[in-house]
Amino acid sequence: MRILGKLFRKNDLKPVVSDHFAKNLSTIEKALGYSFAEPHLLERALTHSSFASQNNIRYSYERLEFLGDAVLQLVVSDYLFKTHLHLNEGTLTKYRTILVNGNYLSECALRLDLGKWILLSDSSRRGGQRDNDSIMADVIESLIAAIYMDGGYEPAAIWVKKHVISGKADYAAELQSFNYKGQLAEKCQRLKMGNPAFEVTKTTGPDHDPLYMIQVIIDGTVVGFGEGRNKKEASQHASEDTLKNWDVFFSDKK
Repeated sequence: MRILGKLFRKNDLKPVVSDHFAKNLSTIEKALGYSFAEPHLLERALTHSSFASQNNIRYSYERLEFLGDAVLQLVVSDYLFKTHLHLNEGTLTKYRTILVNGNYLSECALRLDLGKWILLSDSSRRGGQRDNDSIMADVIESLIAAIYMDGGYEPAAIWVKKHVISGKADYAAELQSFNYKGQLAEKCQRLKMGNPAFEVTKTTGPDHDPLYMIQVIIDGTVVGFGEGRNKKEASQHASEDTLKNWDVFFSDKK
């Protein structure tokens, strides 16, 4: 994998950081807990396509995201394989899905406060895209790729274990509730459909006992609804509704 990183670096990356980015470089590195030998990798990892288009820049984080997804999958798979020697492939796969799904990765990004460092176009920023769950998850993957390319597999693995795996220390216990929402995330990943988005559409009832109504969005289409006494319960019901009506919206994708 180190060879792949060298080829990627040789052919495709900007050699220096912009003056604007350089001013915040040390602050961002401190927040991430990693110092880059090649900081232009970090700038690319935080550059959204809207910012690139607005400023006539030829790169964004999208290619890094592709590589980072593969590195993340390998690190998590290796960790689970070596940690749970008694578990079968099916259970290990479910554990991995809990740790690499987009909803959880966006939580990791929030913990690191990545939103304020993502480079977005003016219109995207005004539209609230800085806190978009999908973008936040994508940036986690692009950062993993940037660290991998900068320092190799070991630094990337250390970073993933610290900022992704350790943040979900209860992943084994969570498997007990790994039902509809987990199945939906796993299905969307398998079919390359991105991460399902969950949006609260309405909250009713008194403050001490609210009822949440949530909708599921996949590929820009609202495909399921659910309600519950907390957001987790409502998300599970919305996921169940989505899975039951899958063929109505995605009959060509099994």
